[in-house]
Order: sequence, then C-alpha cells, then structure tokens
Amino acid sequence: MRNLTQIATAILLSAALMCACSKPNDGKDGAKGDKGETGATGATGPQGPQGIEGNAGVMMYTFGSRTFTTDTRYEFPVTFEEASNSVIYAYFRPNGTVAWVTAPGTHGSLYVIECFYEAKTSTMEACITLHEYDGTLYPTAVTWAEFRIIVVPIPEDNIIEMASAGGSSSKGAGLDYSNYAEVAEYYGLPQ
Repeated sequence: MRNLTQIATAILLSAALMCACSKPNDGKDGAKGDKGETGATGATGPQGPQGIEGNAGVMMYTFGSRTFTTDTRYEFPVTFEEASNSVIYAYFRPNGTVAWVTAPGTHGSLYVIECFYEAKTSTMEACITLHEYDGTLYPTAVTWAEFRIIVVPIPEDNIIEMASAGGSSSKGAGLDYSNYAEVAEYYGLPQ
C-alpha cells in the first residue's frame, strides 16, 4: 500500500507542476514601448587588405581612319624614358568592323602586322608594316578605322620586384593582352 501512496503522490505532483508551468491565455499583448537610446560605437575593426591598384597614369592615344599600303607610322607624345618604364599595347579596328585586333599580330588570313616602336627627339612612333604570310610586303591598300596605343607605366618598385621574381607579377595575371576588350575593361578605358 505504501508503494501505491507513493505513486499517487508522484502523479499529483507531476500534474500540479504541468498546470503551474503552462501560460494562461490572458488577452492581447500590450502597446509597443518607446525606442531605446543608441548604444556606444563599437571598436574599429582591423585594416582590410590592399585593393587592386587603379589605372593612374595609363594613357590611351586614339588615331582616326587611315588608308595605307605596306607601312605607316603613328606618333604619340611619350618620351623614350617614359616608354622604357612602360608596357605599350597597340590595337587597330579594320574598316567596316567593330572588332579590335592586336598589333603585332595577324588580321585573319589577309596579312601579318609587324609593330615596333621608335624613339624620336621627344616622342615615340609606332611603326607598322604589313606582310603576306610568306614574308613579302603586303601590296594592297588597307583602311583602318581606328588605331589605339595604350601606355601602362610601371612604377619603379614594381620593376625591381618583377626582376627579382623572375619576371612574374600578380597585377593583371590571367589578363589576355591580345584581347582589346579585356585590356580596356581592366584599365577602365573606353571600348
């Protein structure tokens, strides 16, 4: 009988606890209180990583339509010293197209473009010569709607780093410099 009394007591205590812990349904929630004061400003976070360097100093020289046979020259206002501490890219847009072609390079199956740079007294010239695929000069007149030269100065510190790293650099890594659209987008230049 004693066991039965203990079991009955345990049941009654359990029922009392369940009733005491349940929330009564006493109506609607009260009105929303006033907004509290703004807390103190938190501590400043750590310095973030260095961002990608901008295109400061990158220059683009655009030349209009030109028809020529075999060779032509484009003079642009960069000194020999500036050119020696820069990377220079050249692109042309054949007449009647919207595509940019790199120089030096090839224009489809039509001709091969040779491009080199020659120093003048205070300027540089991009010297263009067109060849057949067999190496002979291209005899037919061509028209280029536009010609662009992009000069990208290399900071002195980067020249030293590149030399000590065997010529490798992370800036522009993976960029296809033969593709004008990619170069223009990377340096923030017009298409």
